[in-house]
Amino acid sequence: MIRTLSKHSPETKEFLKYIREDLKAHRVHLSFSRTRKVRFSKELLTAGFFQEPSHRKWGKIRIGSGNRKSINILVNLAHEYIHFLQWKNGDCQWTGGTEDFIEGESYILLEERTERDAIRLLREWGIPANYNAMRMRSKAYLAHLRRTET
Repeated sequence: MIRTLSKHSPETKEFLKYIREDLKAHRVHLSFSRTRKVRFSKELLTAGFFQEPSHRKWGKIRIGSGNRKSINILVNLAHEYIHFLQWKNGDCQWTGGTEDFIEGESYILLEERTERDAIRLLREWGIPANYNAMRMRSKAYLAHLRRTET
């Protein structure tokens, strides 16, 4: 999947290379499934997730890529990479959850900031994309969270 995504632009190729190296340096695997959603837990399927490494196990970022546009996969990767950075930098919003799972309003606030930062990250790297469409998709995702989390 990385090979497919990196064919889109030199900026995308460099961005993906940078992410892979940063994740590897912090013992986090990056993988893509052929399905649209990936299993985070027994009950939860999602478009992607970040799981922190422990002293025994590597962490992971897993992204569902089946039947999705490349730019949507890339946006999802940027989102999960921002969660990785929150963990890496000891962000108090990331570490503020109870028992490894953040819920309710705290989760929504974290996701709002993550969505904003993911789009900013893609802009900083010069990834060619329709940023208005990204923002609309992000707003729809956040509206869905507000309906289901509160």
